[in-house]
Amino acid sequence: MVVVHSDLYRHENFIRKSIQIPSTQHKELKALAVELEASLGDVVETIMELMQQDNYQQLKTAILQKREQAISSLTYSLDEAYDYLGSLPETLDDARFFFDAGHEGMVA
Repeated sequence: MVVVHSDLYRHENFIRKSIQIPSTQHKELKALAVELEASLGDVVETIMELMQQDNYQQLKTAILQKREQAISSLTYSLDEAYDYLGSLPETLDDARFFFDAGHEGMVA
């Protein structure tokens, strides 16, 4: 996740936004900058400009696809957990007991 601060820095007639990039993405972007023989700032700035030109549609689509993959993976894991718990009647009975007891405690 990239965090862009609204405060601006002025240096030699340049106005740049302050950006915080997590270390894993920073390494990937830095490697891309080296490969393109450009500065990290130029790479990030160009990526932002390209996304703005596309009205962020590709970015929105990519984010939605990542969310869907995460939800699908989580749903699959939950289904496996429920199947496992369902195969152990005593565990399911214990879970129901503690859920009911907790629910009664919240209602009371």
